[in-house]
Amino acid sequence: MKLVIRQYLASLKERGELDALLPDLLSQMGLEVFLKPGVGSRQFGVDVAAFGKLTSESESTVYLFSVKSGDLDRKDWDSGNPQDLRPSINEIIDVFIPTRIPAEYKDKPVEICLCFGGEVKEEVRSNVSMFLRKIKTDDLRFSEWNGDRLADLVEQHMLREELLPNNCRGLLRKSLAMIDEPEVSFKHFSQLAINLTCTDEKKPKDILTGIRQLYLCLWILYSWCRDEDNLESAFLSAEFTMLNAWEAAKFAFDKKNNVAIFTLTTLNSIIKLNLQVSNQYIDEKIIPHCNNLYAISHAVKPSCATDVNLKLFDVLGRLALTGCWSYWYLGQVSDDNVDAGRFFSEAVTKYQDNIKQLIVNNPILFTPYKDEQAIDLVLALWFLSIDHKHWRDINSWLSNMSREIYQMFSISDKYPTTIRSYAELIEHPVDKTEDYKKSVTKGSILYPYISAFSAFMGFPEPYEIVKNIKKEFLSHCNFQVYFLDESSEEHFYRFDKMHGATLSHVCVTEAPDELIQQLVSECDQSNKVYDMTAFKYSFWPIILTGCRHYRLPVPMHFIVDIFKQRKEHESASYKEAEES
Repeated sequence: MKLVIRQYLASLKERGELDALLPDLLSQMGLEVFLKPGVGSRQFGVDVAAFGKLTSESESTVYLFSVKSGDLDRKDWDSGNPQDLRPSINEIIDVFIPTRIPAEYKDKPVEICLCFGGEVKEEVRSNVSMFLRKIKTDDLRFSEWNGDRLADLVEQHMLREELLPNNCRGLLRKSLAMIDEPEVSFKHFSQLAINLTCTDEKKPKDILTGIRQLYLCLWILYSWCRDEDNLESAFLSAEFTMLNAWEAAKFAFDKKNNVAIFTLTTLNSIIKLNLQVSNQYIDEKIIPHCNNLYAISHAVKPSCATDVNLKLFDVLGRLALTGCWSYWYLGQVSDDNVDAGRFFSEAVTKYQDNIKQLIVNNPILFTPYKDEQAIDLVLALWFLSIDHKHWRDINSWLSNMSREIYQMFSISDKYPTTIRSYAELIEHPVDKTEDYKKSVTKGSILYPYISAFSAFMGFPEPYEIVKNIKKEFLSHCNFQVYFLDESSEEHFYRFDKMHGATLSHVCVTEAPDELIQQLVSECDQSNKVYDMTAFKYSFWPIILTGCRHYRLPVPMHFIVDIFKQRKEHESASYKEAEES
């Protein structure tokens, strides 16, 4: 286990990775962290600062950490860069210690900690030792926190046997060993996440420890996946970790005590890590190929067309969801933070443009094979629909998709089905009889979504085609819309039990206005989605993440709310024009 941790620490970057782990580790060791890494403000050489005792026998000390990534060599020690370790130490002594240590710790001994994930290279060992020996005093000590020491402390305080049982250690090792088989790796990691976020008969402090351990384990998995250049297991595990950590952290919502604050801080770190993993996956593996015809389809290395279809819709959902998170972050940025606002605004545009390029260059996205691919379709449609300039492209996509599906039904070939088995899906359709068609198309969420978007956006062609599909081929099929219910808050984030309710026999054969009225009315009545903690605390992308990850239909409220907001905006604009 120590070797696993040691390799992980050595791979961490200084900013946002190693310096993000350190405060959790120190807090778990019982120290009071009074300074964490900051962005935009000068910290005078100190990345993390804490106060307390490392052992019961030692005296209370102020620990000041200057953090560097990887090994400490000549270029990181004193190469003329103000960010090097030697000038950082001088800045700590000259500025931080005299002016920045809290008043209650002024008379306490100070220890400057040289912290890095690797080791001190021999080429610079003598320089470091002589410099520290020269400036050491009775009240100022120095210590080296290298990868070995950090690995010992992580294992002792975050992953020790009493806290991380043998079965969890084994699950982590198995997950790391099977990175080249992502589904197997994720299977082991998801069981680890379930074990660590189980809250049954646990005190809040123990729940916090479990969430911290899970965060650390996810980081270890992510760092190994980066080294292997295979992010699939990390992507799936990050989603699952965030959802389960949210459930475990509920006890801390609206609380102000230290355990609650630390829990929410770690939860926020997990959410950010999920964003980091998904952004790297999308930006490195998907976006560079979206603008090349058939590039991603070819990269699947399929054994049949079904493989391409399944993977392309999966990629579409991931790309759209990453865009939804960027859109959410854009809404969190204050007006004063111009750079962050510009960054996320450009990210939203980038993801929207690449969704359209992905569709155009991989036309298999016009023909869903599985009804549940409606989930990925809706994520993309919803994300594109937030900007009216994409509506014409949405209309074109839905029209082409509806025509393709109609054609597939006409020739009884590869029409959307509720089949879940991969082996059966490859063989679909096994025959062209009416009985077979009825057996694999008993219900659908796909067509109500297409009709809903078409009705709300005023697209007559796809709406009429779906109406004809219903009348000519699917009169037996129950067109359904999914809603969260009273039990969803308890079961959504872990998906440990089926939950939710459905509106059956959606009236897609009626006029668009009647469908709109039916959906708006039902959303007003079945509004439990707004009682979900992810909604109440304004983390609505977690709902979308859960829908994608657990293959649950996206609540119709997301679509209806865009329609309502647009109507309100148009009404306000009309009223303003009249008054002027």
